[in-house]
Amino acid sequence: MTARRTIVWTVSTIVGLAGTVATIAAFQTTLVKFSYGGALTLFLSLGAFVFIWLDWILQTDYLKH
Repeated sequence: MTARRTIVWTVSTIVGLAGTVATIAAFQTTLVKFSYGGALTLFLSLGAFVFIWLDWILQTDYLKH
């Protein structure tokens, strides 16, 4: 169970970070122009989306059904 929970946290963090960097690069802007708040919101939303699905797929029961 601990390994699956570590996978959920690690993968969701990596996907959130990679998605944020990819979005900023796709719009050919900088972090300052994109805004720190916007980058944080994007990171959290992408990470939460992946976290929810991985929790369900790996059955870690962070989110009770």
